[in-house]
Amino acid sequence: LETVRTPFKGHTDLISGLVLSFDDALLASASWDNTIKLWAFESRQLLASFHVQDIYRLILSPNSRQLA
Repeated sequence: LETVRTPFKGHTDLISGLVLSFDDALLASASWDNTIKLWAFESRQLLASFHVQDIYRLILSPNSRQLA
């Protein structure tokens, strides 16, 4: 596979989950580094980072206001 855009950088371990908002504006990523990161999808800018325990799956509400 060829990387066609700038990669997202921030996690320090394997990615365990990804979810993209319905409007393609936000990307949430979960990792075995015990963090969830929220990104601006187009700019690849990190918007927020949350420390969590044992995250395996991400679900984003249709209005992108809740992440579970």
